[in-house]
Amino acid sequence: MKQTFIRKIFLVTGWTLLLLASVYFYVSNIGPYFSNTLPKRLAAEKYWLVVHFTGAGCTLFLGPIQFWNYFRIRFRRWHRLLGKIYIGGSIVSALMVFYLLSNYPLPGSVPSLAFLAVIWLFTTITVFWFAFKKNFRLHRQFMIRSYVCSLAFLFIRLLPYLNEYTGIFNFIKDEEMKGTVYEWICWVYPLLLTEFLLIWWPSIAKQQAISTKA
Repeated sequence: MKQTFIRKIFLVTGWTLLLLASVYFYVSNIGPYFSNTLPKRLAAEKYWLVVHFTGAGCTLFLGPIQFWNYFRIRFRRWHRLLGKIYIGGSIVSALMVFYLLSNYPLPGSVPSLAFLAVIWLFTTITVFWFAFKKNFRLHRQFMIRSYVCSLAFLFIRLLPYLNEYTGIFNFIKDEEMKGTVYEWICWVYPLLLTEFLLIWWPSIAKQQAISTKA
């Protein structure tokens, strides 16, 4: 009972912090688009970026609701509707990445972000596929992967703060190189951790349980 309560507190705290950070960085990033304070390069791509951020907003803010068991079980019609909006927003946002990369200032980041967009598209489309097939275990797993891909938006903005307080990336003197490293870390590390928790560790635990029984 105590462990269950502690787990719920941990989950609520984690989701709250994640949502607050998402709202903060989202609002701070879209603000310049409504105040005409964009740099010249971004101003030229303003409307493409607006579409990209609009789709990303569907992902960032609808994703947590889709993981909420109470909502998913008791409001299934809304769960399906919001799920379709989530999928549509994710696909649109990911597709915009390919156009935006045509004029991206960090060439070393282009392969990273293009690969991220491909994985984001694949995992999001697979979310819909497994829901259609009523394989809800895999539907949930790929939903987690898709949401983690979208959180690259948040992680890429948290990394400079992490470096400011820890100096972990100070060995990289060139700022463009540091930005490129951020672009890779912001999604590769989270996805690897996700795979570890979803597949690797359960596989080890399952094999260990079989060996113990034997």
